[in-house]
Amino acid sequence: MDAPDRVSSYAQAFHEAALERWLAALEGTAAKLAADPATLARGQAVGADFALRQPILDGLLPADVDLPVRNLVYTLAQRGDLALLADVAAALRERMRRAGAAPVAAEIISAVPLTDAERQALVARLEAQYGAGLDVSYQVDPIILGGLIVRVGDKLIDGSVASRLAAMKQALGVTDRE
Repeated sequence: MDAPDRVSSYAQAFHEAALERWLAALEGTAAKLAADPATLARGQAVGADFALRQPILDGLLPADVDLPVRNLVYTLAQRGDLALLADVAAALRERMRRAGAAPVAAEIISAVPLTDAERQALVARLEAQYGAGLDVSYQVDPIILGGLIVRVGDKLIDGSVASRLAAMKQALGVTDRE
């Protein structure tokens, strides 16, 4: 493994450890709030002075919690959204899971080479539907006549002209003569 790969590996490990520590603190705090609805109500009482609510929040958090976690809890409390803490933690954990997942393969087959603009537009649409981080490959196959065949993971979208013609022939009952 060369130096840039090792650097990236160390950075990734540190990033994951920090996020895991933050998520553990957020999930623990959310569990305490779920177990004690009265504390939740006092902690997020928007009309109450924050200086009076801050000790309640500090009592829920681990003593050695990192500042970004503490600030997130304070912000949620100040906005009356402390009840969303468990959902925020779950969303962060899901983002972390997706970020660590292997990229999904996306294969695009066209009858003619695609322009850079067409490729960018197509990737943007695929990422909007299937998520970012696709591993996109392109092939040119004149046999499809036109349109595209797109395979993302185990999903196949056949929008080729050849496929449409075959479907029309089948619908009309036309058979190939040899």
